[in-house]
Amino acid sequence: MARLDSLPFDLLHLIVALVGPHDLYAIALVCHSLNAAATPLLYTQIRCSHLLAKEWGKIVSPVELLGARPDLLAHVKVLDVRAVPLHKGAPNTQFTHACLHVVRAAPALAAFAWATAGQHSALLATILRHLADRAARPRLVRLALTDDSLPSADAPLLPRLGPVESVALHKPSSAAMSALAQWTCDLSPHLASLSLSANYGLDPPLLGRILANTPNLKSLSITNCLRITPEALFSIINAASLQLESLAFTILRDTDGDTLAATFPSLPTLRHITLSIDPPDEPIPDRKSSAPTDPLSQRLFRHIWTTIDSVNLYSLTLRLASPRTLAPKLLSALITTHGDTLRRLNLFRLQIPATGVAYILRRIPNLEQLSVELGGTLDDLDLIIEAMPSAQHLVTLIDTSPTISPSSVRRSSNAIRSRALTRVQATQLLQAGPALTNVVSQQRNWVVSGQIVPWAN
Repeated sequence: MARLDSLPFDLLHLIVALVGPHDLYAIALVCHSLNAAATPLLYTQIRCSHLLAKEWGKIVSPVELLGARPDLLAHVKVLDVRAVPLHKGAPNTQFTHACLHVVRAAPALAAFAWATAGQHSALLATILRHLADRAARPRLVRLALTDDSLPSADAPLLPRLGPVESVALHKPSSAAMSALAQWTCDLSPHLASLSLSANYGLDPPLLGRILANTPNLKSLSITNCLRITPEALFSIINAASLQLESLAFTILRDTDGDTLAATFPSLPTLRHITLSIDPPDEPIPDRKSSAPTDPLSQRLFRHIWTTIDSVNLYSLTLRLASPRTLAPKLLSALITTHGDTLRRLNLFRLQIPATGVAYILRRIPNLEQLSVELGGTLDDLDLIIEAMPSAQHLVTLIDTSPTISPSSVRRSSNAIRSRALTRVQATQLLQAGPALTNVVSQQRNWVVSGQIVPWAN
């Protein structure tokens, strides 16, 4: 057994590269060489996870270590708070001081994310206040808040953050939305990406006021906002004269597919589309017929294809709320229209047979990433392996099948039919793909050499 101190420095870098950033916290850094190689990777993104919050005081937290090692603060670019350690029901005082120290003192801090399930809004307000007071330091570039629960008195802190390039608000409070409408006046020349989701109070007039002040917006995501229909969103985009490159929106169950294509805005710069689809309820299938068991969904997909027909798509993502199939004719129509330009195709809860996956690999020449359910195609995996040599640029293949667990198998007989890739099958895929370097299935990531590394969503 070789000591780490005796290994070449380039080999130490290789070891660090093969381990996920968040797994390094669990590794004892037993030599100065490994510590030097790992430090920039370790502290670029500081994530306060549920595990770290639960084990606070038992293990050394990176947030706590930064208080004792000010030299490490130079590496910090992202602070991501997903959980807060508690002491007698209140945020731990040591954690609060350490977190605020990072916010105040990290010279290169460019992104802040908060997702604590609507709790500890007072601590969030304090952090935002410190971020707003960082006048002498580089400005914040990205802000992501989930369920902020900010009261009306603290919401005005958002405009004080100054010009941010990317804003993402999930389940935002009404106070935060009101502040955003005011904030966009200051963000006007800088805001390039805006994401709003699960906001049931957002209505077309408010969204119109927000987008009217974002002439340079390149990426827009409005999902699960029940009062914003696709038609209303398209009208607002047209009125604001946005030149979007990426667009994400939700198609609700009662959406009229006939009006989608008629109202879709003219966006010559659009390259990336993400659709969250709540598919319609299907009639009882006719077991004596060979027709699809989900005809209403097939009709909706046909309308979607017509809607995006004129877009030069680089990436298409479809996320369905419940499982559906994609008829071979519709898959063929999609590839006929967009196969020459597509680089990434991601299908979640949309099932296609192994012959369909093979057809994708053969007919989309520049495909770089494919996300599709493989759990139901493993009996015919040979068809996919045979088609892999045609995918000259495919780098990543992701199995989007539902995660299998003993409890899910007991709850639903459908889960039994969805299986996970084995090591042998993943290796066969990697060997068959000329450029394939990653195969992901059931939260496992196989890389070219065949080993498993953790997969970070």
